[in-house]
Amino acid sequence: MNVGLSDEAVRQQLGRLLESDMFKASKRCRTFLSFVVTQRLAGQAESLREKVIGVEAFGRTSGYDTTEDPVVRITAGEVRKRLAQYYQDPERAGEPRVELVAGSYVPEFHLPVVAAGEVTVTGREWRWRWVLGALVLVGLVYGVWRYGPGGTTAFERFWAPTLGAHGPVLVSVGQSRVYSLRKKVANAAESDLDPEHSGVPARGLSSGFALSSRDVIPSWDRYAPMGDAMSMTALAVFFHDRHKDYRLRGSGTTTLADLREGAAVLIGAFSNDWTLRTNKDLRFRVVLGADGWRSIEDGQEVGSSKWRGSFIDTPLEAEAVDYAVLTRVFDETTGRPVISVGGITHLGTKAGGEFLLSEVSMNEGLRGAPAGWEKKNLQMVVSTKVIGASASPPRFVALHVW
Repeated sequence: MNVGLSDEAVRQQLGRLLESDMFKASKRCRTFLSFVVTQRLAGQAESLREKVIGVEAFGRTSGYDTTEDPVVRITAGEVRKRLAQYYQDPERAGEPRVELVAGSYVPEFHLPVVAAGEVTVTGREWRWRWVLGALVLVGLVYGVWRYGPGGTTAFERFWAPTLGAHGPVLVSVGQSRVYSLRKKVANAAESDLDPEHSGVPARGLSSGFALSSRDVIPSWDRYAPMGDAMSMTALAVFFHDRHKDYRLRGSGTTTLADLREGAAVLIGAFSNDWTLRTNKDLRFRVVLGADGWRSIEDGQEVGSSKWRGSFIDTPLEAEAVDYAVLTRVFDETTGRPVISVGGITHLGTKAGGEFLLSEVSMNEGLRGAPAGWEKKNLQMVVSTKVIGASASPPRFVALHVW
């Protein structure tokens, strides 16, 4: 439907929509809205079906399965939500309306709604309006107390710069420097470690076992620590659920150019050199001491290792405590956010990832943050109790904002 609007007026409104904050951050939503409006104005409304849009707007092959790849349905739902948010602004009440009715991919265009005139309100109606107004005021006061002046939770405000950044988010996961043994040597080492074939290897090779550098094969680009991988998976689900495009990279193949292209999330500490570089000059950083102990250092207390973890050559002991540093900094040149989460071990990284994606935990951790923290750099330290190879739910330890 195109009631009382010229095609030019619709095109101008489309331009306003695409340049608004609601659509700037999502290339997919911009593509969808531009395509369906242009096709509608060209008289091609009948062709606006799911598969056609998938092929012509999103570059899918003609034989793609819409049940396995619901990109059109998901994007249409997101566009409907963003259009509704756009027109909620009172300043846009006089603009032509572009609507996408649920169940249809054909946009409709309407003139702005204009008030018909004054309405007489009786005394009884005024009393009801006063009561309703009071209830609204109470709700607003509660909202400010509960969520903050922005009307959103601290969790949402923390993630807003990343979700709103242009382009896909780079997720760089740590990669362990693993070494493999040549087959004959590996078989011999296995027999040396477990001569009784009990399935429980010894802590180390016997002193008489001979091993040369030629027997060792570096496999630095193949494996990610379990905790790092679990955090990467959780982040991928998080971005997918919010219709935010993302790219997955191993830390070994991540370049400086990759980091400069857009927002980024770095996973892992000792497994990810980019995390170590990002936190090197910040207050909280994961370090390996000369004595072989891994810990989190507080840069404001020189030489301190407030939160100590495990020895480099041994796993965490039963019922130990692991720690992680969560960092969000804005690039001085581009202004884009870089988030990193890295634990003393991979279990600390896993706990840090859980904290980062938990609305309850993040709201608690940011409760004491100073005003305006949303646009500042910040770091948090979290802890987790480790029993065997499992980590308990993370707990907030410290916060620094600058």
